[in-house]
Amino acid sequence: MKHFWVLLLLVVTWLLFNYPIMETIWDHGFDDGTYSHSFLVPFIVIYLMYILEVEQRVSFRSSVSWYWSGVLLSSGIALWIATWSQISLLYWLMSLIVLITLIFQVFKFNISTLFPVAYLIFIFPFWGSLAIVFQNISVFMVTLLMSFTDIPVYVENEFVNIPSGIFEIAEGCSGLRYIIVALAISSLYVFLYLRTAKSAIIFTGFALLGALVTNWVRILLLIIIGHVTEMESSLMTDHNNFGWYIYIPVALAQFYLGSKLESLEAKSAIKSNSTDKEIKPSRYSKSALYSGLIIVGVFSSATAISLIHEEKTDKCDNESTELRPEIAEYLTVCNSSNEDVVRLIYFFNGKDLDSKASYFLNDMHPSDFHLIEQHSNDAWNVEELAGRRGALYLLAYRYKFKSNYYLNFTELKKARLMGALLGETNVEIQWRFTKCEQSCELEDIERVTM
Repeated sequence: MKHFWVLLLLVVTWLLFNYPIMETIWDHGFDDGTYSHSFLVPFIVIYLMYILEVEQRVSFRSSVSWYWSGVLLSSGIALWIATWSQISLLYWLMSLIVLITLIFQVFKFNISTLFPVAYLIFIFPFWGSLAIVFQNISVFMVTLLMSFTDIPVYVENEFVNIPSGIFEIAEGCSGLRYIIVALAISSLYVFLYLRTAKSAIIFTGFALLGALVTNWVRILLLIIIGHVTEMESSLMTDHNNFGWYIYIPVALAQFYLGSKLESLEAKSAIKSNSTDKEIKPSRYSKSALYSGLIIVGVFSSATAISLIHEEKTDKCDNESTELRPEIAEYLTVCNSSNEDVVRLIYFFNGKDLDSKASYFLNDMHPSDFHLIEQHSNDAWNVEELAGRRGALYLLAYRYKFKSNYYLNFTELKKARLMGALLGETNVEIQWRFTKCEQSCELEDIERVTM
């Protein structure tokens, strides 16, 4: 059982030294319905590592691999940069790459050893970046399928209009949860039971197609049920589990296909008299193990955050004001408002990975205000808002990194990534708000952006 315990040691060490990243995975993965399967993944990974030991599909290196040492060191440095940049997709990806390279610093490379570690990809929340793609596919396919019914339908963007009401095919309706589960089940089945690339491709392809069709049929049936019941069915407000009932026969068909592929592989193996090669027992290299652990400890997200230099902000008034943006997490805020303009500066230093100007929950609009119009301005994002009683207001905001100003997340993230090469992490949101008299004029824009 020595291989199993060393594998477990490496994974646990990686987890501990990268606890800041693990915290973001917990907040955005385990606590999200799309990733509810995440609770099972660690137990599956442990079982797969045990299978590697039992089936002798893993082997230690007899000495240090300078190639893998170099890859591990490079990955660790990249993880530092990703952590300082606070770009979620980047530091999630780099942390997984560091774990994989750590494993092959100690063990000989083969696909069987790679799979259990790579299986952790299913707990990382970066799958959400694919939601819009599958949302657009779902809108297209549902529009096509609705053309075969006699229900009058008009589709605009993600909204499906029928006489009984309006359906929104939102990002949550993209089918991403079915796709992730289908990939997780199919890849696990392939690892445990299938041996040829042809069988793996057929089985995985069927699983993905089944997941997509499940979601399309789910949306189509919900629209038809809404039409028949005049939107009175309880499924119109609570249909989270509805798709899983549709997915059950697809999963059964998937496992039936898997058993047939296993039988075909067994017959082929008998004809060719092929036997699986067993890996001979081996002893681990202490130098490979210890050097890997040291590199992972030094070049970890926890170490990167501990090295961040905290800049002291100038003393300023942090008195709260009713009119303010909804910023989820920040270091501190300075209030330099006057009678005409509310002026706030939010500071972020990178010590907390979710405390950042580009956090997805940050909303520049105060509560109960809605956008009327955007005004052109080279130095600020200027927006005209309507308040609770119909009064008009001007909002101006921008992001500051080092001595430069940015108006959108894309440019800010590029600058943060370049700044991370030098360990720069401090960012500001500069936010201003003023009320217009009857309409917002040029002088109001000048007043709020001065």
